[in-house]
Amino acid sequence: MSEKSFRKSEDFERRWFASLLWGAFPEARSEHELSEMAADVLSSDRRPVHPRTVRNWLRCENAPHFRYVPQVIALAGAESVFQLIDPEARKCG
Repeated sequence: MSEKSFRKSEDFERRWFASLLWGAFPEARSEHELSEMAADVLSSDRRPVHPRTVRNWLRCENAPHFRYVPQVIALAGAESVFQLIDPEARKCG
């Protein structure tokens, strides 16, 4: 895989995760509110997640560790995985 292809794929995955976060917390009205909510839900005693980290994910500046991906998928709904598998797939309705 070329560097350009790798970067394009990585950018897509970061955008997908950012959109997944918005889907997991539809009640959030702002980036700040979403980052606070997500940090609270994703934090554990051993691994705190800071709101700044979530903001970096939302802005596609950093990629999340895989440990957070299944948690956010569960919150957003399993159908969100299909966006990653088939980016051309659209919801009906």
